[in-house]
Amino acid sequence: MAIQDNNWLYNFLCPLVKFGTRCHYNQLDVHGIENLPSDGAYIIAPCHQQALMEPLAVLYYAPKAPVFLARADIFAKPAIRAILTFLRILPVYRIRDGQHNLGKNKGIFEQCRAVLLDGYPLCLMAEGRHNNRHHLLPMGKGMFRIAGETQLALGSQPLYIVPTGIDFDEYERPYSNLVVNIGKPIPVQPFMDDYRTEEPVALNRMRDALADALMPLMHDIRNEEHYEEIMTLCNTLNLTMRRSENGSRGDSAWNRFRTRQRIATQLDTLAIDDPQSFERLTESTRALQKCCRRLHLDEKLAGEHWSLAGTLLSLAPVAALLAAAIMLPAARWVLLYCLVCYPLLILPTHRIVKRKVADPQFRSSFNFGVRLLLAILYTPAIGIVMACSGGLWMSRLADIGAWWGLISVAMVPLEARMTAPVVCFLRDTFANCRYWLLRLVRHRDMRELNEYIRNLQQLTLNHECLHTKKAPA
Repeated sequence: MAIQDNNWLYNFLCPLVKFGTRCHYNQLDVHGIENLPSDGAYIIAPCHQQALMEPLAVLYYAPKAPVFLARADIFAKPAIRAILTFLRILPVYRIRDGQHNLGKNKGIFEQCRAVLLDGYPLCLMAEGRHNNRHHLLPMGKGMFRIAGETQLALGSQPLYIVPTGIDFDEYERPYSNLVVNIGKPIPVQPFMDDYRTEEPVALNRMRDALADALMPLMHDIRNEEHYEEIMTLCNTLNLTMRRSENGSRGDSAWNRFRTRQRIATQLDTLAIDDPQSFERLTESTRALQKCCRRLHLDEKLAGEHWSLAGTLLSLAPVAALLAAAIMLPAARWVLLYCLVCYPLLILPTHRIVKRKVADPQFRSSFNFGVRLLLAILYTPAIGIVMACSGGLWMSRLADIGAWWGLISVAMVPLEARMTAPVVCFLRDTFANCRYWLLRLVRHRDMRELNEYIRNLQQLTLNHECLHTKKAPA
């Protein structure tokens, strides 16, 4: 049985995983879905900054479930190998896995060709390893060998490589935003004359073409020496730049991502064209970072906090809900019932994962897996429990007996989908309350902080290159 063959259990679980992926983020924007080829086979080539989350993003939008490649060392244990194979993941061997293992890639590449020839997409992480920075790493040549050999097998039928930028505005923070930016497909056929005569030349040309196509699709900070300062400016000045470009807040995951792209690209250019101005910016940025650390204040919040009126207004629904829960028994029982149906709403799994998982790039993946597994196991359990006992203790709301079981099962996906916006609203509300409290009790430090931000805004807007050009499409 080929890895891409139809499997009823996989087909049953796949929609659940896609739904779980959507619930894992507050905003999930997919752009460029029309760029996926309809006239031939294709390899999806995303950037790689998280362990499992990029493959899940690809699985979320792909019309057909792709087959993935992953590093071979995670296949060492037979049980894990069986699970990964079920999930349509193949191992690929690298030099660090031992010279004697590289020969096994021949069989893997043959399976990859079979996947593409069978009409299923193949997904390989472009960089071959994950990276904890918004920065494109050098690429290996395995993907391009697969592409060349498959194109030989396809003959005149087209094969494409689809560059895909994937951007997480936060790596570890739960319910962050995700942007998927699918680029124009790169046809493999034009490289085949070189591939037949000078394979290394063709592989390098394909690699360069993919890198050139991928960098404008992602948040790519090329200046490694001043990465932290540029990242701080991308976050702190995001609102200022969005307003200067759009004339409004433009507050969406896509607009935030595009603005971060724009700031990073133009600061990289400024560092080369005007190093003195760039140095003034980085000096002010380091002072801002130091002030934020002293206040234990998030840099994004420092540059994009709510107004005092908006903060007080956001407290109104929270206060109303608490008052209703205290004063109205029915409201109290509804709130209790919602928490019983989906206790993951208040379960801080990300904090548990953070203590147990050393590699920060794996934490979001583990958190996703833990929450998805708990939700899948909990849903039938709460349905059975409520069907058997709901008529007793939920009669305070309605005496419908075993029907409470079905209602409870239906509540789980509904609450799961609402969790991200609710948690983000509460988190932002309390963060902004803390900001205004700091303005009250540590007004000198906050005055200094705001002076740094105004200085950075003025320095930035004074440079024409930072407020007239747009990020690459």
